[in-house]
Amino acid sequence: MVASGYVFDAKAFDMINDLPSEINLDTVIDKLLLQKAVTQSDGKIVTVEDVLKALPLDFSPVGSHNQTHVDELASLEITSDPTLAISPAEANEGFNHLFRDRYERLMSIVKGRPDARGIVGVSAVKETGEGEKVRVAGLVTGRTNRKNNVEITLDDPSGTARISCQDDQVIRSAMEVPLDGMVVAEVSRGRSGQIYASSIMLPDVPGRRVTSSSHKVYAVLLSDLHVGSRMFLEEDFKRFLRWLNGELVDADIVDRIRYVVIAGDVVDGVGVYPGQEYQLVERDPKRQYEMAAELLKQIPSKIQIVLSPGNHDAVRQALPQPAVGLDIAGSLYGMDNVRWVGDPCYVKLNGVNMLVYHGKSLDDVIATTPNLSYDRPTDAMKLLLRSRHLAPTYGKRTALSPELRDFMVVDPVPDILHSGHVHTFGELSYRGTLLINSGTWQSQTSFQSNMGLEPTPSIVPIVDLSTLQVVRRNFGHASFAES
Repeated sequence: MVASGYVFDAKAFDMINDLPSEINLDTVIDKLLLQKAVTQSDGKIVTVEDVLKALPLDFSPVGSHNQTHVDELASLEITSDPTLAISPAEANEGFNHLFRDRYERLMSIVKGRPDARGIVGVSAVKETGEGEKVRVAGLVTGRTNRKNNVEITLDDPSGTARISCQDDQVIRSAMEVPLDGMVVAEVSRGRSGQIYASSIMLPDVPGRRVTSSSHKVYAVLLSDLHVGSRMFLEEDFKRFLRWLNGELVDADIVDRIRYVVIAGDVVDGVGVYPGQEYQLVERDPKRQYEMAAELLKQIPSKIQIVLSPGNHDAVRQALPQPAVGLDIAGSLYGMDNVRWVGDPCYVKLNGVNMLVYHGKSLDDVIATTPNLSYDRPTDAMKLLLRSRHLAPTYGKRTALSPELRDFMVVDPVPDILHSGHVHTFGELSYRGTLLINSGTWQSQTSFQSNMGLEPTPSIVPIVDLSTLQVVRRNFGHASFAES
């Protein structure tokens, strides 16, 4: 460490010297160097907290210098972030690559299903005998509603086929599939050559055990702060900050909070919708991020803050989105406990795998799928999870970038899927994955009123990472008990 320009403070030096022989000192030093490099901190002092983070999770040091038990420390790992991997190609070629990669990755997922063996290509279906049932998988590129049936167009590298859905259950399944999403269909050819579906399945997720942390720590999930908006609920948010600093109730929970994850729309931005400038208290995006930093600096430094962008943040609109740049959000980059990531991204919190996605495509899913609505956002999130894709539909409200790789495929299956965007709180468990939509900190705007969107602001989900159980607190003035 000394050779690399780092110096231990006295307590950290004592802790290193007191480590038992079963702890590999070289491994600890290597991890310390990596931690310092990743945080890109200008500080060259190694503290007790640095050493504790580098120790094995199951090791509990003793002594008067250890004031924080190791099982209460944050262990944050960014496992997948599109920021540095984004490389859009020319539009036509790029979208060809994007959809080919989507097909191949989703097909790989589908082939892992025990009930999807023996899948044939679309072109092979046209060669089957009358009444012979086969399974075929492809992307649904079109859907037509007729009087007594629904016809879907299925596409794969071998060709295109129109498939008629006539049974009520099959029709419901066909209407549920997001356009440009993948399905597995059991089909047969009729006497006229028409192809009929007897079942339609999404790639879905397998049933599995819940993955949880071996230590009892909590993560607070937020989104849609919209700092800079006149409708930003500053008093509610400051009440939340007081609570997070242990000044109000829930000391047993607050003491174990180690993460705050914000899934986009940290600020309100500028020019996002017509007339927005008249609903801003601050029209300079850089100053909006400075205002956000002034608030987030009040979060205790022991808590790791993960920030992901949304459609109001100062990055490109097309998905995937890179992290907000240093030039515009330098005030937040200067905080040691803040990590900016892209949208979507995977993070591990004490071993729990969380997929963070702002949720822009929820607009398309809700608009095109029967029985989905903005007041039940986790139903739409569940459909995206079952489709194993976060933004399947091309050409609607959600812009997609012509990337060589489809970053929106859901693989691996997360333990937690955390989204926002629709400004309504929701919580749901599905096959071992916890779905959370964390609402907003903005009251209803005129744009939302015209759209018929009724927000549920100031509600905070707090996830116990050892059980994936959720505690919620409403920091609205009329709802929150301060003692």
